[in-house]
Amino acid sequence: MTRNTKREMATSFTATLFLIMGITGVMMYFHILDTFTKNMHEILGLVFVAVVLFHVFYNWNSMKRYFSKKVFVSAVMITLVTAMGFIATASSQGENPKKIMIEAVLSSPIEDAVAILGSDMVTAELKLKQSNLSFSHETSLMELAKKNGTSPFKIVSIITKE
Repeated sequence: MTRNTKREMATSFTATLFLIMGITGVMMYFHILDTFTKNMHEILGLVFVAVVLFHVFYNWNSMKRYFSKKVFVSAVMITLVTAMGFIATASSQGENPKKIMIEAVLSSPIEDAVAILGSDMVTAELKLKQSNLSFSHETSLMELAKKNGTSPFKIVSIITKE
């Protein structure tokens, strides 16, 4: 494969993935097909980073000239200042409330956590045993997950599964 073909491929993939990242980012913002969109955005976002690196590598001479332009430097500065503003705002809001709630449920008494998840202990115990997870009388979902060597989110998924 010639260097020119590699450049064209890197540029084409970069442009295509940029478009997909933009579309899925907007879809995530408006909560359209949340799970599907989030998974696609995250996985293809990692691919996008790799493709961008190839794009920069195969177009380095052109990029060097572009990086030295005042317009590029100005764009980088504006983007960094804006990003810092978001970071400063986010850090002043305290800890993520979703994280607080998740940790509270996972570490609360198991009977309370199961009730919060919309189930009862008899049903939860049956579902856990059907999934080959040992269950005696752990004090929390977190402790139950540790005992079984699994994620507490897997435990939640099993309990809430219809």
